[in-house]
Amino acid sequence: MANTITAFLERLTGAAGEFNRAKVGELGALDAVYLDVRPEVARLGQTIRVYFPDLGAFSDQVANDWNPEDVNPAYVDVPFGQRPGKAILIRDFEQFQTSTDIIDQFLDPNYKRAMEYANGQIFGLLNSTNFPTTATAPQQASYPAITTTPAEVDVGSARLAWNLLVRNKVPIRDESNASLLYHPDVHANTLTDPAWAQENLVSAVIAASTRQDAATPGSASNRAFKFTRRYDQQAPTSTKSLTGTVTVSNGATTLTGSSTKFTTELAATVTAPTISNVAWIQLSGETAIYPVISVASDTAATLGQAYQGSQSSGVAASRITYTGIAMHRFAIALAVRPLEIVNDGHIRSRLIMMRGLPMRLMLSYQHLKAGWLLTLDYGMVAKVIRPDFGVLLSS
Repeated sequence: MANTITAFLERLTGAAGEFNRAKVGELGALDAVYLDVRPEVARLGQTIRVYFPDLGAFSDQVANDWNPEDVNPAYVDVPFGQRPGKAILIRDFEQFQTSTDIIDQFLDPNYKRAMEYANGQIFGLLNSTNFPTTATAPQQASYPAITTTPAEVDVGSARLAWNLLVRNKVPIRDESNASLLYHPDVHANTLTDPAWAQENLVSAVIAASTRQDAATPGSASNRAFKFTRRYDQQAPTSTKSLTGTVTVSNGATTLTGSSTKFTTELAATVTAPTISNVAWIQLSGETAIYPVISVASDTAATLGQAYQGSQSSGVAASRITYTGIAMHRFAIALAVRPLEIVNDGHIRSRLIMMRGLPMRLMLSYQHLKAGWLLTLDYGMVAKVIRPDFGVLLSS
């Protein structure tokens, strides 16, 4: 096939089909939320209606007249306001000779960045504003965030999250709809927590799966109180100042404190000279973070990596903190709509489906740039639709 613009577009459209069969994303939040995809074209500023299945409770009618409801009255109106996308400049179509070239050079990296963007928007919703401690509707419950073991979701916190949701009738019996979302640092600590992974407590199958598969989706150890555990590097993190100051030395792993409280602020369970979880700290004025792998006392700890900075004594330090969530799929919705297709002689457009999401591909010649501008974008909005279907986990 000649490498014309038309031939390139057709080849790219065909490659998108092959991409759907060959590429599978693994971003945690996208698999944990309600995905609302509809064929109607949406425009920026338009209000779209996201429905979720729910009805009011039954009541004894006795001799009363019926008070009917709509078939599906439960919905949330969401302003459609995001159009993430990416543009590349093509000066030579010879670089896209085959479908494989298109997948490797264009579709694969763009798809991953598109999914990464949507995934990050979902995690950006995990805060007390979207999941308030005061109920936002009469039929909705509300829960303060659960404070877990530092840098870990311990068994007791997972049980409490399950208890809170189930007692408020959140349907998490189906493991595919219930998720624990948290940071990889948090997940790493669950892998070495005896309550989650010690063989004589949880069985040889689960212990072996934890060591071999790191409790990944599909493994025997991935489920906790009906939740599917999903770790993701985009899960929110922050910092919390440690009491006192520390002394460090370049090239050394010794962490010495002054008026510090390492045993309570860095460690969950102290069994000198080791601890059951790893906390990460950041020193004032530096961007690097270091793992604390053992705590001997309130003023003595050991770093997992040698300190590489230039500071010494009287240094303020902070612990990295994490926000996760135990949730049912209907707590958060990701609404995606196709954008308007334009073919006016100057712009050529196609609609391609990538893992079920409608992406708009547009191509036009830009004389100021002496090349063809190729863009890929889609319309989306992420929104908390049932805050009572999730409880935050603060560690």
